[in-house]
Amino acid sequence: MTLIEKIHNYVKAKPNCNFLSIAKGLQIPFNKNHELTSSINKMLDENQLVKTRDQTFVAVVFECEIEGQIRFAQDGKFGFINIQTEDEEEKISYFVPSNNFNNSLSGDVVKAAVYKQLDGSEKTFASVLAVIERNATKISGVLELNNSYLSLKPLKKEFAGHKFIINEFKQDARINDVVIAKIKSIKDKIIEIDIIEKVSNVEDPLCYVKTLLSERELPKGFEKNVLDEANKIPDKVQAKDLKNRVDFRNDLVVTIDGEYTKDFDDAINVKKIDNKFYELAVHIADVSYYVQENSEIDKEALKRGTSTYLANQVIPMLPEKLSNGICSLNPNEDRLTMSIIIKIDNYGHTVDAKLVPGIINSKYRLTYNRVNEFIQNNKKFDNNELNKMLSLCYELTQKLRKVKNEEGYIDFEIEEPKIIFDNDNNIVDVVCDKSGESEKMIEDFMVRANEETAKILSKHKIPILYRVHESPSEEKLNYFKNVMNVLNIKVDIDSNNISPKSFQNTIEKIKQQRFDSFLQIMFLRAMSKAIYDPNNIGHFGLASEFYCHFTSPIRRYPDLMVHRAIRDVLFNNDRTKIEHLNKILPVIAKQNSDSETSAMQVERDTNDLLYASYFRDKIGQSFNCQIVSVVKFGVFVEFENKTNALVHVSTMSDDNYQANFELTELVGEKTKNKYRLGDKVSVVITKTDPINGKVDACFVKNYADYYSNIKKRFNNDKKGRFFK
Repeated sequence: MTLIEKIHNYVKAKPNCNFLSIAKGLQIPFNKNHELTSSINKMLDENQLVKTRDQTFVAVVFECEIEGQIRFAQDGKFGFINIQTEDEEEKISYFVPSNNFNNSLSGDVVKAAVYKQLDGSEKTFASVLAVIERNATKISGVLELNNSYLSLKPLKKEFAGHKFIINEFKQDARINDVVIAKIKSIKDKIIEIDIIEKVSNVEDPLCYVKTLLSERELPKGFEKNVLDEANKIPDKVQAKDLKNRVDFRNDLVVTIDGEYTKDFDDAINVKKIDNKFYELAVHIADVSYYVQENSEIDKEALKRGTSTYLANQVIPMLPEKLSNGICSLNPNEDRLTMSIIIKIDNYGHTVDAKLVPGIINSKYRLTYNRVNEFIQNNKKFDNNELNKMLSLCYELTQKLRKVKNEEGYIDFEIEEPKIIFDNDNNIVDVVCDKSGESEKMIEDFMVRANEETAKILSKHKIPILYRVHESPSEEKLNYFKNVMNVLNIKVDIDSNNISPKSFQNTIEKIKQQRFDSFLQIMFLRAMSKAIYDPNNIGHFGLASEFYCHFTSPIRRYPDLMVHRAIRDVLFNNDRTKIEHLNKILPVIAKQNSDSETSAMQVERDTNDLLYASYFRDKIGQSFNCQIVSVVKFGVFVEFENKTNALVHVSTMSDDNYQANFELTELVGEKTKNKYRLGDKVSVVITKTDPINGKVDACFVKNYADYYSNIKKRFNNDKKGRFFK
């Protein structure tokens, strides 16, 4: 029997034994200790043994091989490989020590061996055998000068243990510039890279936002072939464009949008007919007239799927010549439209609706703020005709809203943070942005226009992309009930027989007991995500039997697809297009649902970076907030301006806190003190990370202990440096 076999058998029989115990147990003479050390190290390298924090050893045995994506954690000190279970309902994570990364990088798809500890604990860990798919192909970092050599300091801490060798270099990059590098090779934590892009200088307030956009490969503009095609489109409406169009240019048509909006998708006009009916005209930019299917502009629009709206910039779906020019319903300019004219009775119900190709000339470019002043403060405009029409608009919207409420529409009234910049792109403030009456009014009009468009197209059996929204899942409803139970709010709702109206009634009953922004978040979390689908199942949240996106073709590709179906089949009666639509719509539905998700994630992630920058000079300051999420490692709190921070359990020095199974509260083991969802608390900002978009805090009562521990750690680091 070899020494290695003897060691394995001994440690297997006596787990958690130290070096001295093994030497004594195997009767290794002192002068042979080096052989024992060499054998143990070999066994550690080959995953026959593992070493514990207490410097003891545990025997391990190979269990199976897996394939999955590896993600590094804790600055690259360890990682996890996530694999999907057979039923695909949950993931299994395998722990990977850093010495078992074996040239893999975070995000790579890897093959790994799983080992089980033979100490009765059933603990497992994985060791990477091979990289199947190298997803980590690029890295961002800051150029630094190290001992007269140019080096890269990675922005992501998971690369902290790696050394970088720069091969090729982009000449316009300088020291303290953030750059994107292409990974050429990796061996033994040495990564060879080529610098391929200069992003910005670290002094730029938007440096890390620009870096994220480069990392996600968001477009910085449009390719020449797309721009060349756009430049062939006229800047003005031509006489030939008016053929077969209804002329609305004499109507008082207006746009109502945000103060800084430049792409105007929609315009409206409201009239009263014989004091019996309202006529709501919703005029939408006729993008499909200018953007032909499979053109260069169309291919790029489909690829983007949507315009991405960031805090201080827009990444448009269409070139500016179209989005802000000929397609935009700019004031005092003739513009082509796809219009829906809806006849509505005095109770808010649709009597008739028709889709027509039109031409308008918007008379006013109004803003939400100014119309809110008109509605809420009776601040009149100089034009009496405009004042009368806006009064009529507000009168109509109240009736439309009443109908939707009766159908079960749920208005969550979610408030969102708004970032205020100065002229140098520094963040001045983050404030809570709440919709006013004018925003709700336009939303009411657009919802009715989208509903009636979907009804017309469904009636004519024309295939389109519907905007569908399923009822809440049983899992989400159970979580919702658990949260309400924590708040001592009784919820009586049948997950097997739920309708928009019954869910609305439940929420109204809850509001009578308690209503705050936290509950609004909980209501929203209970809902499913709306997606695009050629099969209509209705829209639960809007309580709509038929619903599609028709009103924003400048910034959403599904709307453009709906417009094409209207033009080709409804207006031109080309039924041969139906087969073509049936073929392409399932693919486009999936692609656009994914595009929307990606755009929303980029918007959230860039906002998180900016929020972290905002809190950077507020470290040490205390804030009142509310617990909005409980996780195993702490709680997330929301401030009055609707931004968030994490309070980690490691900062809760008064007890050892554990999350309950339902993730509705943290409970102290000794004190039984609880931190529950919805609790109002006070915290101190302790750390911000503007590179990764994270804000950390601790409870005010724990801050003295936290600060003391930080000082001790700092002093210990100083001593360590001194004695070295």
